[in-house]
This record gives sequence, C-alpha cells and structure tokens, in this order.
Amino acid sequence: MTLLTTIQSACSKIGITRPTVVVGSTDVQVVELLDLANEEGRELTKAGQWRDLMGEKTFTTVAQAAQTSALPTDFGRFIDETFFNRSTARRVFGPISPEEWQTRQAFTAASSINSYFRLRGTGVNAILMTPTPSAGNTCAFEYIKNTWCQSSASVAQSSWAADTDTGVLDENLMALGITFRFLKKKGLGTWQAAYLHYTDQVNIALAQD
Repeated sequence: MTLLTTIQSACSKIGITRPTVVVGSTDVQVVELLDLANEEGRELTKAGQWRDLMGEKTFTTVAQAAQTSALPTDFGRFIDETFFNRSTARRVFGPISPEEWQTRQAFTAASSINSYFRLRGTGVNAILMTPTPSAGNTCAFEYIKNTWCQSSASVAQSSWAADTDTGVLDENLMALGITFRFLKKKGLGTWQAAYLHYTDQVNIALAQD
C-alpha cells in the first residue's frame, strides 16, 4: 500500500469519496485526512517497540560530557538498558533526570565507577555522559527510529511527502487509525467502536511483532 491507497482504504471504511490525489490536494477533507495520516504515523510509532523501527547506534567517545555525533539523525527514543561501553564492557545507566545529573556533577562525577547519561537539547551533542569518558571508547545503544514511512525510493521519512510513499509500519493499521481519528474529529458516534477495533489490532500486531 501507498499513502494514496492507505487514505483510500480509510475513506472506504468511513463511507466517503475516495480521493485520486492526496499530497497537493486543495480539497479540505483530503487535507484533513493527510494531517490525520501524519498524526497516525507519529502515534503508532509510540505504541510499542516495533521491530521495523529498531536501530543501533555505535559511536566513539570524546573526553568531554557532550558526546559529539552520538545521537542518530532518525532518533525517536531509547530502548531501555541497551546502552553499553563496549571498550570497558560496562553498562551506561540512564537516561537520568536533570536533578540526578546535577547531583552527580556536584558530588560524585569524579569518583563514580559507573557511567551515566542524559539527554539535553537536540542535535549531535544531545547525549551527555558522566563521569567524563576517556576518548576513543566504543559505545553503542539501540533505539526506536522516528522514520515510520519512506519514499518510493526507500528513503526513510518522518512524515508523508508524496502519494507514492509507503509505510514502514503496517499500513492496514494506519488506515484503521486514520478512520477512527476522522470519525472522532467529526464527532460521529461510531468512532468509539472504530477505536476499539483499532486498538485490538494494534495489540495483536505488537504481540506478533
């Protein structure tokens, strides 16, 4: 399925006219459906640890708190308990809270035998580590990507950009999600049943995944 066929499937479920064009359409209803399709992609990504969205990031430490280029460009969120310093064969604990980070900076950063990390800000220096690691260590962690769709040329994307784009996640689930979101937005009483069916299918898909 593509973005176009996903939207068309949702329209069939809703009982409205199936569009022939989505991206670039000036039809108000189609514009709404595209917005809901992007919302569905973002929310479905958060529903669980989808195998197709799992990635691994490996980086080399620098001798400072902010680790240059440690955060991948398609980063969505960490997979817990997967951050390790492979050079020292020790786990890096976290992400810790701002309060714990500041406490460790003030009292224990120099003496702690364990390593900790937190996220602050965005971009390549968003991962901070304490105590300051030695330069040249190899660290790695697994994460969930934020790129839940892709172009026809398989270029990963975090939003729909063309009718020929395809979903990385199950497009049938996306069509069900778009359906209940549209019904709810329009205040139609059938949205609750559509939502329950959608969540049931999401749970089944996650269990099988």
